[in-house]
This record gives sequence, C-alpha cells and structure tokens, in this order.
Amino acid sequence: MDTQGELTGKVAMITGGSRGIGRGIALKLAQAGADILINYLERKDSAWEVVKWIEGMGRKAFAIRADVAQESEVERMFAEAQTRFDRLDIFVNNVGPFKMKRVADMIPEDWKLIIDANLNSAYHCVRHVVPLMRAQKEGLIIFIGAPNAERVGSAFETCAYSIAKTGVVILAQTLAREEASNGIRANVVNPGFIENDAMTPSRRAWMPREVPLNRVGSPSDIGEAVLFLTSPSASYVNGAVINVHGGLWV
Repeated sequence: MDTQGELTGKVAMITGGSRGIGRGIALKLAQAGADILINYLERKDSAWEVVKWIEGMGRKAFAIRADVAQESEVERMFAEAQTRFDRLDIFVNNVGPFKMKRVADMIPEDWKLIIDANLNSAYHCVRHVVPLMRAQKEGLIIFIGAPNAERVGSAFETCAYSIAKTGVVILAQTLAREEASNGIRANVVNPGFIENDAMTPSRRAWMPREVPLNRVGSPSDIGEAVLFLTSPSASYVNGAVINVHGGLWV
C-alpha cells in the first residue's frame, strides 16, 4: 500500500512505542507523514532513539514517560501531549505485559499487574483521549490485542492476560458503537507470534512450526495493519478485529 504523505498533518500517539510492535507502528505512521508521540515507561534511550529516527524523516516527534496503568500518570501524559501538539488524530493502545503462570499459582500481585497494565490502562487512556477526539469531531483509536482475543476460550497459563485482552476487544467494540456519532472509530489488531528482542532461541525454533505460513511475524506486519486502518480505504471499518497472525489457531 502506497501511503506516503497520507497522514501529513496528523498526530499519532503510541503507548509502549519504544520497542517491538509499538516501534514498528510508530515508524510506519511516520513514514506515511504523521507526527508521533511515543509513550514509554522504562526504555528511555530506546524511546528517544525512535524519536530521532522519526525526526530524520522530517516529522515532529516527542517521547513521554508514563505508567499508563496509573490514572494520574495518564492524565499527566495527555496534558503534556496537548502542550506539544494541538490535536491527536490517532491513538494506538499498544502497551501490555505478558506473564505465563497457572491461575492457582499466581499471587494477587501478578494478577493485578496483568489486568492493570493490559485492561485498566486502556480504560484510563480512553477516558482522556475520547474528549480530545470529540472536540475535533474525528479520531481513530486502535487497540493491540492478542491472538484471537475476540473468541479465546480456556487460556492455559495465560488466563489473566487473555481475560484482559478479551476485555480490550469489548472495550473497543463498545467505543465503536458509542462514539461513532462523534466521528470516532475504534478497532483492534490482534498480533500473533511477533519477532522481538526478548524471543529466546528455543522459541524461534518452535514458533514457526505452529504457524501455517511457517514464520513468525515482524513488527512491520502489525504496523501495516494499523496503517491500513488509518487510510481512506478503511473509512467504513469500525468495531473490527483484524487478526494478523499468519493463520495461527484458526
């Protein structure tokens, strides 16, 4: 898809944008012309490296540290974003840690961490981004989910994460109905096995065998799906769940 310049004059914010999928999305949107706000929590150097790459494309960019699981920090993040840019056209809710542990073996702190960081963080961000987009009478919210999050059943060793991501799908589709009249669309992109810097050699060995396309995806694959949703070709796409997982678990 040739989208060079399609997003010129638009501003996008990506949570967890310093690495992996978030970085891939940020670079794709910048290549299409958008100015970018990067949210990060711990990887300051990586976040500002992404900012420099984007500025090298001739776009404006800035990095904001905030723990989006904390409502007060989300409020501060959006206040700072408004001082940097006078609008926010695209919000990508990407952040969300993953932990494998059986339900009965999870301590309450584990459970709370996963629910807060994956689901409650999305709610906190929605509360602040929707009023901005209502005032503009337009906006696009994209949530990054998990493989088949719209129809997951039992989730061996990933129960809290799967509950949170299924909740994100419900949140997105509710927004799609509630805010369409305000010019706001909401959709979900579900990634599959995506290459990242935490992937161990053993995972690189077995993961491709689980995927019909016989490979893991790249952050760029998710970035392309997000880019499609920002394009005029997707102007009638609202409340959709797009699985970008190479056929995993179909």
